[in-house]
Amino acid sequence: MRRRSALAIVLALAATADANGHRRKGLGPRASGLGHSQKEDPRLMIERQIKDEGDVLGRTIATVDEKLAMADAARVARLRAAVRAIEVQDDEGMATARRRAGARMLLRRDAAERTLLADEVVRLKTAQAQVTAAQGDLVNLVMPARLAQPVTGSIARGFGPFEHDRTHAMLTRHGIDFEVDDHAPAVAPADGVVRYAGPIRGLDHGAILDHGTYYTVVAKLGELALPVGAHVARGDRLGRAAHHRVYLEVRVKVGPGGLPVDPEPLLAR
Repeated sequence: MRRRSALAIVLALAATADANGHRRKGLGPRASGLGHSQKEDPRLMIERQIKDEGDVLGRTIATVDEKLAMADAARVARLRAAVRAIEVQDDEGMATARRRAGARMLLRRDAAERTLLADEVVRLKTAQAQVTAAQGDLVNLVMPARLAQPVTGSIARGFGPFEHDRTHAMLTRHGIDFEVDDHAPAVAPADGVVRYAGPIRGLDHGAILDHGTYYTVVAKLGELALPVGAHVARGDRLGRAAHHRVYLEVRVKVGPGGLPVDPEPLLAR
């Protein structure tokens, strides 16, 4: 279960690697976000994230259900037409054979399309059940205690929504970047267990640490020599920065791969 959770985080990190790597030039660490004293409470942010995700899933399921109903209606109409086509007899045997083959092909295509839609509904409803379970988990959610800053440096890229440089699309960064000296040492932000250590697309190498009620991801590091399952204490060396940035992400254990929260309010001052 822990291995699957770590893999889910690695996949999520890879999917958002391009977004994490862009920010409008010239903006400081909080130029496009809230100041530290104005940061949203992490628990409220998680509640809002889960509610938004549930709302999106509900609307998507309604849309797919509607498409499925339309597909069923169209399939019934084509089935009746196909039966009529198959039952028609004429003097040209080849024409009859072609007509029947065409009708069967359309029916197979309709059946395949319906199967895809039905499978999508099942996946969406599974995700919806997970969101509902996550809402129940919020009652017992324990937020991370104060974290040690993994590197010496200032925050160069903040958590949350930002505008893409080229496309001007609004994207979301799930962690923060620290500006550091080249190859600066990086340490564990809290006591934990290594669940993954290795390459992460777009983030050089990184370590995923399990802290019981949450995960941390420390990335943009050089190659690591940490074995999976190793116990680390707060402040233990994880590696060195690959260049002049180190990435930190915090995910509370809500949902299959956890939900990212802003690490900045959690850092010990």
